[in-house]
Amino acid sequence: MKRILLCCAAGMSSSILVKKMRLAAKEHEIDVVIAAVSGNQVPLYVSKVDVILVAPALVYEFERIKKIAAPYKVRVFLIGREDYGQMNGEIILLKLLNKIEQMKQEEIKMGSFTSIIESKLMPIAVKLGSNRFLTIIRNSMVASMALLIIGSIATLLANIPYEPVAHFLAPANNFFNTISSCTTGVMGLFTAASMGFYASDELGTKPFQTAVTTVSAFLITQYDAETGLNVAGFGSSGLFTALVVGFTVVYTLHFFEEKNIAIKMPEGVPPAVSDSFSALLPATAILSVWTFISVVLGFDVNAQVQTLMSPVSSLIASPWGYGIYHMLCGLVFFCGINSAVVCNVAYPFIVANGAANEAAVLAGNAPIFATTYGTDTMIWAGGTGATIGLVLLMTFIAKSKYFKTLGRMSVGPGIFNINEPVIFGAPIAFNPIFFIPFVFLPGLLATSTVLLMEAGIIAMPTIGMVPWTLPPGLIGFFMTGGAISTTVWSILIVVITIAVYYPFFRVADKQQYEKELQESKELDNQTI
Repeated sequence: MKRILLCCAAGMSSSILVKKMRLAAKEHEIDVVIAAVSGNQVPLYVSKVDVILVAPALVYEFERIKKIAAPYKVRVFLIGREDYGQMNGEIILLKLLNKIEQMKQEEIKMGSFTSIIESKLMPIAVKLGSNRFLTIIRNSMVASMALLIIGSIATLLANIPYEPVAHFLAPANNFFNTISSCTTGVMGLFTAASMGFYASDELGTKPFQTAVTTVSAFLITQYDAETGLNVAGFGSSGLFTALVVGFTVVYTLHFFEEKNIAIKMPEGVPPAVSDSFSALLPATAILSVWTFISVVLGFDVNAQVQTLMSPVSSLIASPWGYGIYHMLCGLVFFCGINSAVVCNVAYPFIVANGAANEAAVLAGNAPIFATTYGTDTMIWAGGTGATIGLVLLMTFIAKSKYFKTLGRMSVGPGIFNINEPVIFGAPIAFNPIFFIPFVFLPGLLATSTVLLMEAGIIAMPTIGMVPWTLPPGLIGFFMTGGAISTTVWSILIVVITIAVYYPFFRVADKQQYEKELQESKELDNQTI
């Protein structure tokens, strides 16, 4: 049964219409309850009805009544002038029911798509996003990003491909190489320290003791009884070892604290001393185990961990695996959850690939991997989903005021790969119209990019870490040290995003434009 409330300025004319609508409902055997009130009485009855009909003379109150009704999920419609003037109760009632049915069908279509996303994909994305293991890895890797960017810039300046510039900067090569070696060259050591710190934050162990114990255990894994410390293992080759060591350290410390296995100091001892002694037993156990593995058994931890991780590393480095990774990023953000939940898994491999490329270039060799952080940034032209094309379309060719305004607001951030205003403003999230380009376009670009690099058509990245805010087009230049081929490709990516988003944007823009036209004609979309 539908409960319908009519309202006009005083409730008089609507009372006449109510009688005719009741007669029509009785004749058509429609189960409804209809009443009439004045406009200022709507708040008293809004919680008791399903639909509110507003007389044409009360059009100036239409938006206010809609706001009053919104919290109660009550639909509000404006009655057409002609129907109201003729007091045609039958036509108004049938139009209303038809309008409600149309809206329900549209909601069902939209709801069936979003319900699949929400019921099937959203729980997985939420679990990934809140996973403690992945959170620790993400925080640990991001912590040293600034230093890695500095190291990558130093590598770029020491290996400029243009002879005049390279000759000019040659006297400073030792300066640049020192910075690179002491940043990117020791990223494994940085990661060990940050793993200890951020894992302690998640598990509640003491930060300093956890961090220094992790660093010490990591150094043991890089120690050789005959040659001493293997400094080469401090870089990308020791990155995954740092992650493994970090988890073993923090969980061991957490276990000892949870079981209250520690040397207790008397009251009055300074906290720093007390904390140091409380970590003595677990630290001894941890360092002894890693020393036995690395030194006594002669186990090459770096090589074994890399072998263990090689299936995942190979998958991400392949054209198709890299494409799937980027599609998953788009799919997660389509569900309204930041793509970092997927990036957390791939990030260590991507960063290690970039560092390996830099090391190869410094050694005078060609870069090895196409899949690096710089390549990620190039593919995410405008942000996850490669939305720079969509933003440009909104800004320059949108017919609807809404999309044109949104485009002008979003083009600035979009140039620097920030696209949350578009994802949640268009919206892209949960919007079936944009599902295909937002999810599949990045996968297509990622796969194509790797294939082109492996075929030698465009240059591979020589710089491992670049600022993710570098504008599309420029990223190709900086990640390759100025290679024209990749620079051109990064510009073509922008063109491709425009072409792919165009048909989908035209559909969305047409819908929005028609909606705005109807609203400008006395809100015809709400008129029955």
